[in-house]
Amino acid sequence: MLKVKDIVSYFEKICPFSLCEEWDNTGLLIGDENAGVTRILVCLDVDESVAREAADKKCELIVSHHPVIFHPLKKISANSCEGILIKNGISAVSAHTNLDVANGGLNDYLAEKLGLENTEILVPAGEFDGKTVGYGRFAKLKKPEKLIDIAKKCAEILGAESLRYMGDDDRIIEKIAVNSGGGASMADACFDKNIGLYISGDFKYSNMRDCAQRGLCVIDAGHYETEHIVCEWFKKVLSKKFDAEIIASEKNTNVIKYLH
Repeated sequence: MLKVKDIVSYFEKICPFSLCEEWDNTGLLIGDENAGVTRILVCLDVDESVAREAADKKCELIVSHHPVIFHPLKKISANSCEGILIKNGISAVSAHTNLDVANGGLNDYLAEKLGLENTEILVPAGEFDGKTVGYGRFAKLKKPEKLIDIAKKCAEILGAESLRYMGDDDRIIEKIAVNSGGGASMADACFDKNIGLYISGDFKYSNMRDCAQRGLCVIDAGHYETEHIVCEWFKKVLSKKFDAEIIASEKNTNVIKYLH
């Protein structure tokens, strides 16, 4: 029978937890590695509603991108996220920055979704299995496109209700960089690579101004929007390897609302 530790071992092979940042928290964070698994709930974030959803759907395991335990816990109540999981015998495995940097991981999947081919790593972060791993991906487009057309396509593909962007609508873009989640701090890596457009999330006004002054267009597609596709990635990868039902969470939605 499939066990929690089999899932953990598989992630160790494709996106080792040793690749995660020191401040991160990944791996089996709640539960029993020897527990059996027939049904897995995959999600970006784990909160009380997602924990109850897993219990209602009789899932023995949650696999998330953002860690279920990130900040130090001072207590666990019966109605807290952690309490619900423990009470119902549900294990939780999180693959976060290790999945961001891994080859074939979330950044490669984001680049693929947005139509980029023959990508290179934007910010190297180490090495695994003899190959460089790192944050973000960039590539030259097969055919140059206008910024506004890329922005519209980006919103459609990522299901973004609204996105912020910066640059001349008619600017012709030849090379694009993408970085899932909050990648604003890595914009500097674009400047010496002749990248015309950087797509990521969580840009401050000052980030946008700096990029504008240095000639880099930006699409802030949102942290959630650039990472919720991890559910597709989890489902695709786990269903190929394991005989278990993989369910994408319906309760893990974007907490940010937009007034148009």
